[in-house]
Amino acid sequence: MKTDFLPNELGDADPLEFLCRADELGLPIAPGESFVAFRERLKRSESGPPKHLPPGLPEVSAAVRERAEGITAALYGFAAERLPAYYSTAETGFFSAGVSLISGDGPVLVCLSEAFRNKDRHLGYDAAETLAHESVHAARAAFPENSVYDEYFACQVHRSKFRRNVGNLFRRWYIPVLFFLGLNPWLFILPLAILLRECQLLLRLNHAGEKLAALGLRPEPVLLRLSDAEIAELARGSLPAALADETSLRRKLFFRRFTRR
Repeated sequence: MKTDFLPNELGDADPLEFLCRADELGLPIAPGESFVAFRERLKRSESGPPKHLPPGLPEVSAAVRERAEGITAALYGFAAERLPAYYSTAETGFFSAGVSLISGDGPVLVCLSEAFRNKDRHLGYDAAETLAHESVHAARAAFPENSVYDEYFACQVHRSKFRRNVGNLFRRWYIPVLFFLGLNPWLFILPLAILLRECQLLLRLNHAGEKLAALGLRPEPVLLRLSDAEIAELARGSLPAALADETSLRRKLFFRRFTRR
């Protein structure tokens, strides 16, 4: 991913403006990440796609990208215009519509099924929504791993209420397996425990969102940019350092970009 749209001179002269421009393009600074570390991460993202990808993969169409960017811009305040996105069933597999390729601190890219080259829907998924879904994963690539909201935020881009409400169950392969094991009457406790856990997570998000709204911030885009620990702290009624410290660049970014009007 080329980052020539973020000149070093801007980072030196106005770090907040630098962060805002990057954030608008789906490159948010991660929780606990210093500004220096953030700039270094952006430089590493210029190294190009993973070497195992074959050359000449077709890029995702401009029309699909435009619709996907509109979805994420409306919901989360970013449009990943510079996120590399290709058609490659070899990467997605035949039974998946899309995948984010995230390798440590290196570049992030997205692959969609080649079926989307000829049609807007595949396996019940919309091409633009699938790209938007994977763009959300890409935006949080540098966040702490194993977030309990990994699929929640990504699934909110879909028009399907089922995917929005149930999609987070699929954040780990074993959660739906345990859930459906509960179809056995002797194991009914499994789906009950899973549903109670999901309700707890959603209540925590709602409480955190209410706290952000009380601060005059739009909840959805700010929650996307918080860690699980920060969300839990907000839900308990406390302000995490990113919001409590008035010198924090993340706090300044949140209030500059996501103040409710």
